[in-house]
Amino acid sequence: MDKIKAIFFDADETIVDHKECEKQALMHLFDSIGISYKDEYQDIFRPLDRMLWVSGFYDGISVSAKDIPTYRFKLLFEKLNISYGDYIKANDLFKIGLANSVALIENADEVIEYLHNKGYMLCVVTNGLIELQKPRVSNSKIGKFISHIMASEEVGAHKPNPLIFNTLLKRIDLNLCDVIMIGDSLKNDIQGAKNANIKAVWYNPEHSKNETGISPDYEINDLLQLKEMF
Repeated sequence: MDKIKAIFFDADETIVDHKECEKQALMHLFDSIGISYKDEYQDIFRPLDRMLWVSGFYDGISVSAKDIPTYRFKLLFEKLNISYGDYIKANDLFKIGLANSVALIENADEVIEYLHNKGYMLCVVTNGLIELQKPRVSNSKIGKFISHIMASEEVGAHKPNPLIFNTLLKRIDLNLCDVIMIGDSLKNDIQGAKNANIKAVWYNPEHSKNETGISPDYEINDLLQLKEMF
Protein backbone atom coordinates (compact mmCIF):
# COMPACT_ATOMS: atom_id res chain seq x y z
CA MET A 1 0.00 0.00 0.00
CA ASP A 2 3.04 2.27 -0.41
CA LYS A 3 1.40 4.33 -3.17
CA ILE A 4 -1.86 4.91 -1.34
CA LYS A 5 -2.33 8.47 -0.13
CA ALA A 6 -6.03 8.51 0.77
CA ILE A 7 -8.51 5.97 2.08
CA PHE A 8 -12.21 6.23 1.27
CA PHE A 9 -14.61 4.70 3.79
CA ASP A 10 -18.28 3.93 3.44
CA ALA A 11 -20.26 5.18 6.44
CA ASP A 12 -23.18 2.94 7.46
CA GLU A 13 -22.16 -0.51 8.68
CA THR A 14 -18.52 0.12 7.81
CA ILE A 15 -17.50 2.73 10.37
CA VAL A 16 -20.93 3.95 11.55
CA ASP A 17 -23.24 1.57 13.42
CA HIS A 18 -26.43 2.31 11.52
CA LYS A 19 -28.59 -0.04 13.57
CA GLU A 20 -27.69 1.73 16.80
CA CYS A 21 -28.11 5.14 15.18
CA GLU A 22 -31.52 4.07 13.94
CA LYS A 23 -32.46 2.96 17.46
CA GLN A 24 -31.39 6.32 18.89
CA ALA A 25 -33.45 8.08 16.22
CA LEU A 26 -36.55 6.05 17.03
CA MET A 27 -36.07 6.69 20.73
CA HIS A 28 -35.95 10.42 20.02
CA LEU A 29 -39.10 10.20 17.92
CA PHE A 30 -41.17 8.31 20.48
CA ASP A 31 -39.89 10.37 23.39
CA SER A 32 -40.83 13.55 21.51
CA ILE A 33 -44.42 12.41 20.96
CA GLY A 34 -44.80 11.20 24.56
CA ILE A 35 -44.70 7.44 24.01
CA SER A 36 -42.36 5.13 25.90
CA TYR A 37 -39.97 3.43 23.49
CA LYS A 38 -39.73 -0.35 23.28
CA ASP A 39 -37.06 -2.33 21.43
CA GLU A 40 -39.75 -4.19 19.51
CA TYR A 41 -40.52 -0.94 17.71
CA GLN A 42 -37.21 -1.15 15.86
CA ASP A 43 -37.78 -4.85 15.17
CA ILE A 44 -40.92 -3.83 13.27
CA PHE A 45 -39.58 -0.62 11.72
CA ARG A 46 -36.28 -1.96 10.40
CA PRO A 47 -37.60 -4.58 7.95
CA LEU A 48 -40.44 -2.27 6.88
CA ASP A 49 -38.00 0.49 6.09
CA ARG A 50 -35.61 -1.80 4.20
CA MET A 51 -38.41 -3.39 2.19
CA LEU A 52 -39.76 -0.04 1.07
CA TRP A 53 -36.40 1.40 0.05
CA VAL A 54 -35.24 -1.75 -1.73
CA SER A 55 -38.43 -2.73 -3.54
CA GLY A 56 -40.64 0.36 -3.55
CA PHE A 57 -43.57 -1.87 -2.68
CA TYR A 58 -45.50 -2.91 0.41
CA ASP A 59 -48.23 -5.53 0.30
CA GLY A 60 -48.53 -5.08 -3.44
CA ILE A 61 -48.80 -1.30 -3.21
CA SER A 62 -46.24 0.81 -5.07
CA VAL A 63 -44.72 3.56 -2.95
CA SER A 64 -42.65 6.30 -4.60
CA ALA A 65 -39.28 7.27 -3.16
CA LYS A 66 -40.58 10.69 -2.13
CA ASP A 67 -43.43 9.09 -0.16
CA ILE A 68 -41.42 6.38 1.61
CA PRO A 69 -40.17 8.62 4.46
CA THR A 70 -43.72 9.30 5.69
CA TYR A 71 -45.38 6.08 4.53
CA ARG A 72 -43.04 3.96 6.66
CA PHE A 73 -44.29 5.69 9.79
CA LYS A 74 -47.90 5.30 8.72
CA LEU A 75 -47.27 1.55 8.54
CA LEU A 76 -45.32 1.50 11.80
CA PHE A 77 -47.99 3.29 13.82
CA GLU A 78 -50.72 1.13 12.31
CA LYS A 79 -48.85 -2.04 13.29
CA LEU A 80 -48.32 -0.68 16.81
CA ASN A 81 -51.93 0.51 17.12
CA ILE A 82 -50.67 3.99 17.92
CA SER A 83 -53.02 6.86 17.13
CA TYR A 84 -50.59 9.40 15.74
CA GLY A 85 -51.33 10.72 12.28
CA ASP A 86 -48.72 13.40 11.69
CA TYR A 87 -46.36 11.27 9.63
CA ILE A 88 -44.45 14.28 8.32
CA LYS A 89 -43.60 15.35 11.85
CA ALA A 90 -42.73 11.76 12.77
CA ASN A 91 -40.26 11.62 9.91
CA ASP A 92 -38.80 15.01 10.84
CA LEU A 93 -38.30 13.89 14.43
CA PHE A 94 -36.68 10.68 13.26
CA LYS A 95 -34.31 12.61 11.00
CA ILE A 96 -33.34 14.92 13.86
CA GLY A 97 -32.62 11.92 16.05
CA LEU A 98 -30.63 10.24 13.29
CA ALA A 99 -28.54 13.30 12.54
CA ASN A 100 -27.67 13.63 16.23
CA SER A 101 -26.95 9.96 16.82
CA VAL A 102 -23.35 8.94 17.40
CA ALA A 103 -22.47 5.26 17.24
CA LEU A 104 -19.44 3.63 15.68
CA ILE A 105 -18.67 0.12 14.50
CA GLU A 106 -16.42 -1.82 16.87
CA ASN A 107 -12.74 -0.79 16.53
CA ALA A 108 -13.54 2.01 14.07
CA ASP A 109 -12.18 4.73 16.36
CA GLU A 110 -8.92 2.89 16.98
CA VAL A 111 -8.35 2.12 13.31
CA ILE A 112 -9.27 5.57 12.01
CA GLU A 113 -6.91 7.26 14.47
CA TYR A 114 -4.15 4.79 13.57
CA LEU A 115 -4.51 5.46 9.84
CA HIS A 116 -4.63 9.22 10.43
CA ASN A 117 -1.42 9.04 12.45
CA LYS A 118 0.18 7.04 9.63
CA GLY A 119 -0.38 10.04 7.39
CA TYR A 120 -3.29 8.87 5.22
CA MET A 121 -6.00 11.29 4.15
CA LEU A 122 -9.28 9.78 5.34
CA CYS A 123 -12.56 10.46 3.57
CA VAL A 124 -16.13 9.17 3.79
CA VAL A 125 -18.11 8.33 0.65
CA THR A 126 -21.72 7.56 1.48
CA ASN A 127 -25.14 7.29 -0.10
CA GLY A 128 -27.74 9.53 1.48
CA LEU A 129 -28.46 13.06 2.58
CA ILE A 130 -25.60 15.25 3.73
CA GLU A 131 -27.73 16.66 6.59
CA LEU A 132 -28.03 13.15 8.04
CA GLN A 133 -24.70 11.59 7.12
CA LYS A 134 -22.24 14.37 7.90
CA PRO A 135 -23.16 15.02 11.57
CA ARG A 136 -23.01 11.33 12.52
CA VAL A 137 -19.38 11.22 11.41
CA SER A 138 -18.30 14.76 12.28
CA ASN A 139 -19.72 14.64 15.81
CA SER A 140 -18.25 11.24 16.65
CA LYS A 141 -14.82 10.47 18.09
CA ILE A 142 -13.41 10.01 14.59
CA GLY A 143 -14.75 13.27 13.18
CA LYS A 144 -11.50 15.17 13.73
CA PHE A 145 -9.61 12.61 11.64
CA ILE A 146 -11.89 12.75 8.57
CA SER A 147 -10.90 15.38 6.02
CA HIS A 148 -13.85 15.08 3.60
CA ILE A 149 -17.37 13.65 3.71
CA MET A 150 -19.00 13.14 0.32
CA ALA A 151 -22.70 12.23 0.24
CA SER A 152 -24.53 11.11 -2.88
CA GLU A 153 -26.98 14.00 -2.51
CA GLU A 154 -24.17 16.43 -3.32
CA VAL A 155 -23.46 14.93 -6.74
CA GLY A 156 -26.90 13.62 -7.63
CA ALA A 157 -25.69 10.05 -8.00
CA HIS A 158 -25.57 7.06 -5.67
CA LYS A 159 -22.88 4.43 -5.41
CA PRO A 160 -22.13 2.35 -7.48
CA ASN A 161 -22.20 5.29 -9.92
CA PRO A 162 -18.54 6.34 -10.28
CA LEU A 163 -19.46 10.05 -10.30
CA ILE A 164 -19.39 10.27 -6.50
CA PHE A 165 -15.84 8.85 -6.44
CA ASN A 166 -14.61 10.98 -9.32
CA THR A 167 -16.04 14.13 -7.77
CA LEU A 168 -14.21 13.49 -4.51
CA LEU A 169 -10.96 12.70 -6.36
CA LYS A 170 -11.14 16.11 -8.06
CA ARG A 171 -11.88 17.78 -4.75
CA ILE A 172 -8.83 16.31 -3.03
CA ASP A 173 -6.67 16.53 -6.19
CA LEU A 174 -5.58 12.88 -6.26
CA ASN A 175 -5.43 10.20 -8.93
CA LEU A 176 -7.17 6.81 -9.11
CA CYS A 177 -4.01 4.97 -8.10
CA ASP A 178 -3.63 7.14 -4.99
CA VAL A 179 -6.77 5.91 -3.22
CA ILE A 180 -8.53 2.78 -2.02
CA MET A 181 -12.16 2.21 -0.99
CA ILE A 182 -13.32 0.27 2.07
CA GLY A 183 -16.95 -0.73 2.45
CA ASP A 184 -19.37 -3.45 3.47
CA SER A 185 -21.57 -3.46 0.36
CA LEU A 186 -20.36 -5.42 -2.65
CA LYS A 187 -23.01 -3.81 -4.85
CA ASN A 188 -22.50 -0.20 -3.79
CA ASP A 189 -19.00 0.15 -2.36
CA ILE A 190 -16.95 -2.47 -4.13
CA GLN A 191 -18.67 -2.29 -7.52
CA GLY A 192 -18.74 1.49 -7.24
CA ALA A 193 -14.99 1.58 -6.67
CA LYS A 194 -14.48 -0.85 -9.55
CA ASN A 195 -16.60 1.37 -11.80
CA ALA A 196 -14.25 4.23 -10.94
CA ASN A 197 -11.14 2.04 -11.40
CA ILE A 198 -10.28 2.31 -7.73
CA LYS A 199 -9.00 -0.59 -5.64
CA ALA A 200 -11.42 -1.85 -3.01
CA VAL A 201 -11.48 -3.66 0.32
CA TRP A 202 -14.65 -5.57 1.23
CA TYR A 203 -15.44 -5.33 4.93
CA ASN A 204 -17.27 -8.58 5.63
CA PRO A 205 -17.72 -9.00 9.41
CA GLU A 206 -20.41 -11.67 9.02
CA HIS A 207 -18.18 -13.84 6.80
CA SER A 208 -20.90 -13.74 4.14
CA LYS A 209 -20.40 -15.77 0.99
CA ASN A 210 -19.78 -13.67 -2.10
CA GLU A 211 -22.16 -14.92 -4.78
CA THR A 212 -22.39 -11.66 -6.72
CA GLY A 213 -19.59 -11.99 -9.23
CA ILE A 214 -18.14 -8.74 -7.86
CA SER A 215 -14.49 -9.24 -6.97
CA PRO A 216 -12.91 -7.03 -4.29
CA ASP A 217 -9.14 -6.62 -4.30
CA TYR A 218 -9.02 -7.48 -0.61
CA GLU A 219 -11.38 -8.80 2.05
CA ILE A 220 -11.34 -8.24 5.81
CA ASN A 221 -13.61 -9.41 8.61
CA ASP A 222 -12.44 -6.99 11.31
CA LEU A 223 -11.45 -3.36 10.92
CA LEU A 224 -8.35 -4.07 12.99
CA GLN A 225 -6.98 -5.99 10.00
CA LEU A 226 -6.47 -2.62 8.31
CA LYS A 227 -3.63 -1.96 10.74
CA GLU A 228 -1.84 -4.93 9.22
CA MET A 229 -2.49 -3.75 5.65
CA PHE A 230 -1.41 -0.13 5.99
